Amino acid sequence: MPKLRLNQSNGSYISEGIYQAVIDTVYVDRAVRVGDNLYDQLVIIYQAAVGLYLRTVRERYFLPYRENCRLAAVLHSLLDYVPDHFDSNLLIDKDCYIRIQHKELASGQTWCYVDEVFPM
Repeated sequence: MPKLRLNQSNGSYISEGIYQAVIDTVYVDRAVRVGDNLYDQLVIIYQAAVGLYLRTVRERYFLPYRENCRLAAVLHSLLDYVPDHFDSNLLIDKDCYIRIQHKELASGQTWCYVDEVFPM
């Protein structure tokens, strides 16, 4: 069963669990097609410590963010508040823990995602 959305570094995928990580990159992807609609998404690239390797984990969050969305939960966890105006530089090089989860899709493939972010 192939796994989606996580980059490989040593030929295997990241198992479910909690990993120490640092935020490497934050950028906005404009007009991403999701179904029949186009959305702006904030992309956060985490570098996670998995065994002896640093593994790249890319997670996408819908924009604009609201107080009850996934991105707001990440911001609150890392900054202790949800800013009115977001500056991506607030997150770069931020140490954290990430929880990786797997979810089986109707197609039979497995979707791997960052379920939750915890402060260091």
